[in-house]
Formats: sequence, structure tokens, C-alpha cells
Amino acid sequence: MILFIGIVIAAGVAYYSLLEKYGALWNGIDETIDYAEDESFSVSILIPFRNEVNNLPKLIQSLENLDFVEHSVEIILVNDYSTDGGELVISEYSGPLDIRLVHQTKDGGKKAAIRLGWQVCQGDIILQTDADCEVPVYWLRAMLEVFSDNIVNLACGPVQFRHSTNFWKQIVALDFEALIAIGAAHIQWGKPMICNAANLGYRKRLIVDVDLNDSAASGDDVFLLQSAFRQSRESIRFVKNNEAIVKTEGPSSLEVFWNQRLRWASKNGDYDIKQNTWILVSLWVYNVLVLCSLLSFTAVGTTAGAFLVLIKVLAEDAFYSKFAPFFDRKLWFTNILLGQTFHIVYMAILPPLSQVLKYKWKGRKLR
Repeated sequence: MILFIGIVIAAGVAYYSLLEKYGALWNGIDETIDYAEDESFSVSILIPFRNEVNNLPKLIQSLENLDFVEHSVEIILVNDYSTDGGELVISEYSGPLDIRLVHQTKDGGKKAAIRLGWQVCQGDIILQTDADCEVPVYWLRAMLEVFSDNIVNLACGPVQFRHSTNFWKQIVALDFEALIAIGAAHIQWGKPMICNAANLGYRKRLIVDVDLNDSAASGDDVFLLQSAFRQSRESIRFVKNNEAIVKTEGPSSLEVFWNQRLRWASKNGDYDIKQNTWILVSLWVYNVLVLCSLLSFTAVGTTAGAFLVLIKVLAEDAFYSKFAPFFDRKLWFTNILLGQTFHIVYMAILPPLSQVLKYKWKGRKLR
């Protein structure tokens, strides 16, 4: 009994301390607001796509609205075996953009599409996003600013689900923004863990010796991040700039959310920095401890579970209050409080299942 109480108290202290550290690291990232307007870059915008016929028009519209400044910009879209006719949206495009459509000729998934895109990219800087996204007007200048420092090889930009009044979408969006903030905190910490392929910038020299871990079906963004870290620990930046926030659609259903998170969590055992793996294991153990304590239906267990939930709510509120204003997120405490049951359950059961279950992505069943 004493041992159990000691474990519960230690877990609560550790969880609160970790999120407190994340908050301090997030606050320690300088916001980029000044731009080297006299600099011009040769830029390739790379967008792999599969079955995005409904999203491509919105993407193209946002690209047409971009402020190109004095940069030389080409746009490369790589068709990864679309079956919905989305490639016709690109091939029939007659607007002002310099767009090149490339078709994948051998089935290798998104990583193969990205590699094919790299072969045709002419820019010194590659900006990568997804076809279901919309980029903001000043995205180019916001993402390129960090490359004024020649040491920077990889810029990880912020991504956000489009705002919604739907409660389900709000708690999922808040959880996603927390992942973006945690990824930023780990970059600031010098222990990069996650980023998002919907908003990346990198020098072409980075991909010469890159390892995307082709044995894994997903994770092109994480493995690119790890390759950059191996080449130079000082070469990675998080772009903390509101004008760099790329918008995308959040999961439309529980099934889509489940498959998305299975895909993301499937990489949890592949991190180079083992401390990151242990952090993820610890977070999983914390949520399992909460769930098991509450389901014990004993006085001690239920009290311990309630204590851990209280610590979780307070720690998350303190951390979320640091990054929520950046994303213009309101009522985060309400969403944290009402979303606890959902968050605890999925955080307890998804990580182990992600290592054994297949998931669906763009009509493919992968592991």
C-alpha cells in the first residue's frame, strides 16, 4: 500500500515537472518577426499527394495568394497513384503559378513520392507541405527567415487544424496543437522528437545523406528530423511565427483519428534519442496507472486515480496556457477538463496497439 502511494506521488510529480519543462522550453523559443527582405532564395515547394481531388483547389488558391517577394519559386506536385482524378486538377491548371506535375511510376508510398520530388527540385531550399493544407499569405518569408543563418538545415513550422465549433474537433485540435508545441519544445531542448510534414523547410544539401527509414511505412518527417540531427545538432529550428501556421483539416471521425494516431505512434520505437522513447513510455505508464487505479473500484485506487487526474489537469492547463495564445485557442481549460476521459483512454491503449495493428491511410492498409 505504501509502495503504491509512493509510486502515485512520484508519477504525479514527474508528470507535472515534465509539462512544466515543456512550457518553459516553449517560452524560450524566440518568435521570428524580423525578415531579411534583401535576401532572395531559390525555393522548391514540394507537395506529394494521393486522392486529394477535393482539397487541391483550396491548396492551389492559397499558393496563388502567397507573397513571393523576390524569391525564385517553383512548385512540384508528385502524384502518388491517385485514383480520384486529382491529378487532372493539376494537369489542367492554367493559372499564374509555375507548377510541375510528376507521376510516381513505381509503388513505394509517400516516401517514394518525396524522393521522386527531390530528384526534380531545383531550389536550394525545399518547402514541403501536404495537399490537404492551406498555406498563409506570408508563409514563404516566415519559413525562409531562419535560413538567413547558414547553419540551419531544417525548419519545422507550426500546423493547426482549422477552427471548428464542434466539441469533438475542438478537443482533437487542442491535442494536436499540444503535439506541435511538444515537438517545438524538444527542438529547443536539443532532443528533437517530432515534427509535421505539413510544414517543413530544409536545404537541398540535407537530403544528400538522408535516411528516411524505408522499412517503416510512415514517418518521413520524423526520420528527416533525425537525419538533420545526426548531421548537425545545431541545424534545426522551430519557426515560432503566426504567419507560418499552415492550416489543415482535422480527423472527421473517430475511425480517421484512430488510424491517424496509429500511424504516428507506430514510430515510437524508432527514435535515435532513447530518452525520447522513455519519455513516451513514461507518459503511457502514467495514463495506464490512472486508468487502472480508477477501474480498481477500491477506496485507495479511486483516490489515487482522482489525484493523478487532478495533477494531469493542472499540469496540462499550465502548459497549454503557454502555447494556446499562439494558436489563438480559446477555452482550452474547458476542453482539457471535458476531454480527460477520452484522452486518458486513448493514451493508455493506443501506444501498444500501434506496434502490432495495421492502419489505413489514403486507401492503403499499412503497418
